Amino acid sequence: MQNRPAPLVAGFMVAASCVAAAVSFARAQPGSDYDFDFVTIGAPGNAPYTGDSPYNPPIAVGRGTVNYEYRIGRTEVTTSQWLGFVNTFTMREDSAFGLDLLPAHWGAEPDSAYSGPGYRWTVPTSGPAAMLPVSGITWREAALFCNWLNNGKPTERASIATGAYDTSTWGGTPPTFTDGPTHLPGAQFWIPSLDEWIKAAHFDPHRYGEGSGGWWVYPNGSDDPLVSGLPGTPGSQTSAGVVTEEPWGEWSIPLGAYPDVQSPWGLLDVSGGEREWTEEVVWPDSPQARVLAGSWAGFLDFGVFDHVSAFGGTSPSSHAGGIRIASSVPAPHAGMMAIVGIMVLTRRTRR
Repeated sequence: MQNRPAPLVAGFMVAASCVAAAVSFARAQPGSDYDFDFVTIGAPGNAPYTGDSPYNPPIAVGRGTVNYEYRIGRTEVTTSQWLGFVNTFTMREDSAFGLDLLPAHWGAEPDSAYSGPGYRWTVPTSGPAAMLPVSGITWREAALFCNWLNNGKPTERASIATGAYDTSTWGGTPPTFTDGPTHLPGAQFWIPSLDEWIKAAHFDPHRYGEGSGGWWVYPNGSDDPLVSGLPGTPGSQTSAGVVTEEPWGEWSIPLGAYPDVQSPWGLLDVSGGEREWTEEVVWPDSPQARVLAGSWAGFLDFGVFDHVSAFGGTSPSSHAGGIRIASSVPAPHAGMMAIVGIMVLTRRTRR
């Protein structure tokens, strides 16, 4: 008769197996969230948005259901978060490999103390510049940024050719494009899908009471449009609609300047900041544009674009938006899995 392991020994054998499996899985994931403040979006299998839409066709009506938990940035990508990406590929003899990674507007400035190779950007040590949104990047630049994050912030161009997005698919004859429609399986950081974006911005898991979810029309947990105004002005809720005496002064309002104005999940600056890229492809049978969601700083008709179902779209090579990073929910720590394995087996052996 074959000897059976003693219960405690068996527990450690299974625990060791749990540890090995967890460590193996962890190796496939980046070891850091870097400095992103992620919010976990729960309530898997939520009902879609079925209300009114100011647009025809109503692209978001019937959308917004997400059947899994995921995370998304509390803010859009900031200047300080984009800075390392730019400098990685501009501080080189080969002039950043021809990559065009500079936003149309951000808080960084050329570093006059740097003498080469290439060039370097820096963020002033005082003031809100580090928290300015990255504005006017292309969808493809946003995708390269996600590849860079997925691969642990590498320094070689070849290593950002894939990760979240397969750049070998990029091409086409304008206005159509051949880019893969969504991120690759197993990606840990990506551009949000349309469903992920509108759920994070507008769905409230407790809209009608504890555990009874529903949708708000606007991204501040309300059915009333937001109020435009400079930060600190009584009642002001968004940089959208703000017009200043200083040219482009509205773009100098940092992210997080309206801390009390949040989506039901706690997202900031869904209105204002910069409009945000999603993965959604317009006219999938003849791809010509990717969907952009939300309003942006200074935009006067922001009430339309703040609506849950209102979206714009443009070419993925157009310098037209910013990005709010989506991410997977981290797996349980290997040690915790081992402890759970031991506890389960110990309970079983005592019965």
